[in-house]
Amino acid sequence: MVWLILLAALVVAGLERNRRRQPYPRPRTAGGSRIQDRDLERVVAEIRAAAERES
Repeated sequence: MVWLILLAALVVAGLERNRRRQPYPRPRTAGGSRIQDRDLERVVAEIRAAAERES
């Protein structure tokens, strides 16, 4: 039982450490938010292309 609690604590600590090391997404108060979201642009382009094909 104790080893399960220890294992869970180690997993939580590892995940928290990893989350802190990620540079994005930053809080909005950390500076500018002019980050180009290329995934969003690609999805919008694909949706437009699909709509053009159907019409």
